[in-house]
Amino acid sequence: MYTFVTEPKLSVPSTAHEVDRPVRQLLIGLDAMEWSLVQQWAEAGLLPTFQRLIEQGAHVELASTAAQLPDTVWSAIYSGMNPGHFAKYFYVQYDAITGDLKMMDDDSIGATPFWRYLTDAGRRVCVLDVPKFPVSRMDGVYLANWGTHATKTARASHPSGLLQDIDQRFGPHPVGECDAVDSNPKALRKLRGRILDGVRVRGELYRFLMAREKWDVFFAAFSEAHCAGHHFWQFLDSTHPHYDPTDREGLRDTVQCVYQAIDQEIGKMLELAEPGTRCLVFSGHGMGPIWHASWNLQEILDLLGFGRITAQSRTPDNQSAGINPWRLVKMALPGKFQYAVKAMLPKAVQNELIFRWYAGPRKWSGCRVIALPNNDSVGAIRLLVSGRDRYGVIAPSDYRKICHEIAEALYSLRDAATGRKVTLQVSILHEEFDGPYTDGLPDLTVLWDQSFAWDEIVSPVFGRLKIRMQDSRSGSHTPRGFLLASGYGESPGQDLGRATLYDIAPTVLSAAGVDQPDVMHGQPLFSTHAARVRLSAGLR
Repeated sequence: MYTFVTEPKLSVPSTAHEVDRPVRQLLIGLDAMEWSLVQQWAEAGLLPTFQRLIEQGAHVELASTAAQLPDTVWSAIYSGMNPGHFAKYFYVQYDAITGDLKMMDDDSIGATPFWRYLTDAGRRVCVLDVPKFPVSRMDGVYLANWGTHATKTARASHPSGLLQDIDQRFGPHPVGECDAVDSNPKALRKLRGRILDGVRVRGELYRFLMAREKWDVFFAAFSEAHCAGHHFWQFLDSTHPHYDPTDREGLRDTVQCVYQAIDQEIGKMLELAEPGTRCLVFSGHGMGPIWHASWNLQEILDLLGFGRITAQSRTPDNQSAGINPWRLVKMALPGKFQYAVKAMLPKAVQNELIFRWYAGPRKWSGCRVIALPNNDSVGAIRLLVSGRDRYGVIAPSDYRKICHEIAEALYSLRDAATGRKVTLQVSILHEEFDGPYTDGLPDLTVLWDQSFAWDEIVSPVFGRLKIRMQDSRSGSHTPRGFLLASGYGESPGQDLGRATLYDIAPTVLSAAGVDQPDVMHGQPLFSTHAARVRLSAGLR
């Protein structure tokens, strides 16, 4: 039985040259697992592995880039850097040169992951099916896109024959394309079974490679909570308008069952690890209900007077927001049919359909400010600046002033029914992040308040605006991450206070006896100096 240790058996030096092999580290990434649910179910005894980690190890909530750019969460964890250092912040991005959209895959991120530094220092690493990153060559093994959620890179491995071995022994991951699943109960019941099978097979695969391979750091991820949260949130959340108190479809406990299955597999991995192995279990963002105005953000910007130069001011009144017909088509057609047709189309046509689904016809000439694709829970905005953007009309000297005017206008939006603000946080990204790719980021992002249901907003400028739901999923991301640690010298039940995604990579390197590169923004979690830094710093 694995023992959750509070003191490592071997002290870790500050450099890689004082010891041949530091204590092993087992890293387990959890894709979009919601911390509030983990706490609730662990306290109730439904997640015994998480319960022991919380009670006997250390825990901390993580400030997350999901508050601005949710698709950068994993890149920030791997690199210890902010999104200004990533060429890719979303798989559909704005191109300032062409004035249009472009597709970006995970191969173009451009950041150096922490396991590269481990390999350079002579550590043997296993990195298995972690989300949103391509295969890296290293001293060890790497598996990419076997069963990850929405990862845009080739399905591959290092060594190259590993993937074929996995397919022969374990088969393909059971879930397949999560977003191809329809919302009808029959399809969801099948998806539920495939997700649970995926957790089980994934655990078997990881334990097989833990036992077979030589490793100093073993990093493996579970993506199944991500898919389950998107598709089954309405069955869990009693405040959701589509919640069924009778549970006639038998799907209410799906998210809980998935969390319990992951808890069980993590427990088995910890039992297999040798005594004294250090363990980090973490998620970079969470999951909750999906309430937002991202699909109507361009219309809102126009009504607020920031969009089209030729737009006429309007008297405040009651009106209904526009609907993107491409989104309605996608919601109406069966998922399997959509993906089958998509596979037969030329790549350029596939891309154009995705662009239209996100942004419609994209008539951006003559606009001052435009809404850009981003993960649905966070709207993204770009100012078209003269000398920077193809259709730029805003003078650089007015940039900062207009950014703050937009933020103030967005904060004034309220729910028509309750009077509550619907804007939780507006971020001006050039003030939040730095790095070589900052100019390619949106200028502002708006994190919507998804803690309550709303579908009509009120503005002092344009009055009421009725928003029609254009999402087929009932769950979306929350900017709340967490980390659990065991064996790093922590005290039982220790709360580490404030930390960020950027702290994970430095923590792993420090425990491996590898110097942290200067480019990383975070600090190791287990040092007195790092604790002082975390108390005074936010996510930058």
